[in-house]
Amino acid sequence: MEFREYLTQKHVLKKGEKRLKEISVRQYINRLENMRGDGIYNEEKRIDLILEQKIQERYQDWKTYVKTIEHYLSSKYY
Repeated sequence: MEFREYLTQKHVLKKGEKRLKEISVRQYINRLENMRGDGIYNEEKRIDLILEQKIQERYQDWKTYVKTIEHYLSSKYY
């Protein structure tokens, strides 16, 4: 499933997930694009310690960026 579609439908796909507003969907997509552009995320299949460390070193709000990758990886299974 495309990442944007997953983000807009994840509240239906996963029990307990909140519905995201369009601005939040755009923010997730922008974060993913920024991590790709900065060479931090290169389509890894999972989040390992090295990837998490790169994110922590680059972004102050690093947990949000990890969550972005988690959502992206989940979108691959739908």
